[in-house]
This record gives sequence, C-alpha cells and structure tokens, in this order.
Amino acid sequence: MTDYGRLLACSDEELAHVDPLKMNLLVAKSVPCLAGLDIDLYREQADRWAADVQQWLPIAEREFHQTPEKWKNDINFFRLGVLCRYLEFDAKIACNEDQRDGALIEYTNPSDLFLNGVMDRRRGTCGNMAVLHVAIGWRLGWPVSLACVKRHFVCRYDDGRITHNIEATQAGYGGFKSDPDEYLAERYGLPPVAISSGSDLRALKPREMLGVFLGFRGRHMRDTGRWDEAEADFLLARHLFPRSRQLYVDAMAMTLRRGASLFEPPEVGSLDSLPELIIQQRGIGQPVFPASVQVILYGSWTGVHETEV
Repeated sequence: MTDYGRLLACSDEELAHVDPLKMNLLVAKSVPCLAGLDIDLYREQADRWAADVQQWLPIAEREFHQTPEKWKNDINFFRLGVLCRYLEFDAKIACNEDQRDGALIEYTNPSDLFLNGVMDRRRGTCGNMAVLHVAIGWRLGWPVSLACVKRHFVCRYDDGRITHNIEATQAGYGGFKSDPDEYLAERYGLPPVAISSGSDLRALKPREMLGVFLGFRGRHMRDTGRWDEAEADFLLARHLFPRSRQLYVDAMAMTLRRGASLFEPPEVGSLDSLPELIIQQRGIGQPVFPASVQVILYGSWTGVHETEV
C-alpha cells in the first residue's frame, strides 16, 4: 500500500488491522514536501520503542504491585504511565515549547502535524504526540485510539469497561497526566452535545482516525493558502468522521469561501442568502444572524482558534 487512497476502499475490519503509524504517514506523504518519507524507517523505529517498553514492563510492574492504590488498582493504567515515562525520558520526546500554549498556530510546516515530525525532531504537538502514543500502544496490543477534545487530541484507552485519557503533551513536563472526562469537558468548554453526538471524548474508530489525519492535511493546506485542496481534504475528512464537530466547522468554512467566489451577493448560494436558506431548511422562523457565519469564516480563514496543544 503506497498511498492513502487505498485505505478508503478498506472495510472497517481491514482498517482495524492497519498500523496507525502507516495510516498517518501515508496521508503525510501526499503533502508534496513530504513525498519522500520512508515509512518503513519510522515503522522500524516505532517497533524498537515498543519492544523496549515491552521488555521494561515486567520490571516496572513490581512498583505497581507494591502500591497498586497509587495507580487506581489498575495494571493497565500503570502500563500507560510506563509508556509515557519511556517516551519522555528514554525516547526524549517533548512538546514543542513554541506551540504548547499558543493561541494562534499556523501549521505551515506539515511535520508539526504528522508523526515524522515528532519522531525526527523529538518535539511535537498534541496531534502527532497523541498519535505516537497510539501507534506504540497499538504495537503492544492495547485498546488505545485518538480522542478529540475540540481541536485538542489525547490518547484514549478504552477496553469496554474502563477508560483513561492520556495527555501526550505532558511529555517534557512531568511525563504522565491522565484527566477524567469531566475535567477535560470543563477545561475546553465542551457542551454536552459534543459528547452525546459522538464527536468528543470518545475513542475513535480507525476510519474516523483516518478522517482526522485528512483533517491534518487540510489544516496545512488551509494555513498555506491552498484553499481548493483544503476544501477537498476537509470534505473527505467529514465523510470519514461525520460526527466530528471540528471537521464540520472546517469543511463549512472552506465551502462558504468557495461559495463567495461562485455567487453574486443577492443570489441564492451567496453568503448573504445563508440565513434565509437555513431557516427554510430547518422549517423554523428563528432568525439566523450572518455574524455567526462570519465568525466561523474569520476563524478558519485566518487561523484564529483556541489553544490547540
């Protein structure tokens, strides 16, 4: 498999057996400046890191058995901590200091979004650091995936009974941090519908993860002014992950931007016509203010967003 397009034809069962690292880097390779990435080299590196963690676990677990109450009496929670410690102190992974608390982030460098960046430079963002945790956990046979928290990403362990959220960007700041859903919802201002809709704070399925990776590509394309490619990426990403609230906003903003160049202001389809169209579609008489649409457009066109890492 040499391009991510082949993944689109896979069944859900087939995608479940695809290495998340390979999935991520196949999308990365479709960005022209990353076309030369050697995925096998990154896969071999991830295999070595996973083997190191696996070798270290029996020794480290002696600590768990001495004081299991410090680890929620859950050996799997402890193992996640071992992985975080390894990536920080042995692999020397840390959050990119320039982007940890930035309110305005433009991803003009696609390596800030994809695994090659964090594995090469050992510095990353919430996107590629969380994916790295997922890729190593997947190799260890753990039930881990990405979870969205607005524009932020965490590694989420979910075995069907217990869930743990792992803050990947804690690497470089103490190694291991696991916040409950309630804390993350409050910190990031998630309304109840963000969770009940299946958008946020849920372990993503492989197809949805692929959608997130396409969203990464779209974000880079948008931040470098390649609007047409960004729109196509966000629309495909939404098709793969239709419950995503953030991909909905990103795709809508790009679609509205295209509409601005296709219609004159009075025409149906122009930005000015949207309030009336929305009212007609919803079948209600509530006014929809153009300002709300303009906020979405402004944020997605200029890159003004909440903190993302």
